[in-house]
Amino acid sequence: MKPALEIWIDRAEETWLDALYDHAKALFQKSPLPSHDHTHHMRVWNLSKSLLREIATFNSRIDQSLVEGVLIATFFHDLGMATSTREDHGRLGSECCMSWFRDRGRTKPERFEEITRAIELHDRKDLQMYKSFSPDTAPEILGILSVADDLEALGIIGIFRYTEIYLERNIPLEELGTRILANVLTRFEHLSDGCRLCDRMLEKYRQQYDELWLFFQEYNIQLKAVSQVDAVSSGPLGVINYIRKHGLDKIALDRAHSEVNDYFRKLKYELDQARL
Repeated sequence: MKPALEIWIDRAEETWLDALYDHAKALFQKSPLPSHDHTHHMRVWNLSKSLLREIATFNSRIDQSLVEGVLIATFFHDLGMATSTREDHGRLGSECCMSWFRDRGRTKPERFEEITRAIELHDRKDLQMYKSFSPDTAPEILGILSVADDLEALGIIGIFRYTEIYLERNIPLEELGTRILANVLTRFEHLSDGCRLCDRMLEKYRQQYDELWLFFQEYNIQLKAVSQVDAVSSGPLGVINYIRKHGLDKIALDRAHSEVNDYFRKLKYELDQARL
């Protein structure tokens, strides 16, 4: 017999997934932002499912409304990025969620207020806005969404996601590595505390944290050794300069340094896996 959690996931996806995915895709077709577009939202949902399965091994208080709420919150959490890449995009995403339900006449789900709150607060990375997962306390939508979103910021994919959005925010190359390392350190401290009982996921993504950390440490070292930072085409700085000039466009990869090609080959593989 299929476990209850898998039944709830199937029901939630059958009810909401296609409509919400298509809505996110349409928004980002008008305002392309590959690092945070509809595919990012799908990856965060895949991570959320893995997290729910992990939590279910020690917590019996997951229910259908929680699963449904996590899915809906996931597919609105970064939709505000289609209009603003600032830190207040969570509020815009929450407003987008409310207007989507209103404009389509859809019945609001049981945890609607919790859903909109989670969307609004998910990117408060300066504070841990959610309780640690434990056997005795029912998990919250905000906690699951925040942890899944933080996990999505790690590894090869995280390097691209951080770079694109920080460049969108006009953070100069000279500050990029330091700012990213400070942010990811806080994120990982929070998710490590929140996921103390999720040993398997934490171990897997600790390796991805180390991968991103090493990349930007080497970026900072390379930065200090060159005079024209925007002209470098090799090493971590070469990867960042390629993203700055071309994004995910492969048009110039045939002329790019082997290290840059190496990075984009790994990135394509990870994106194809979709965090499954």
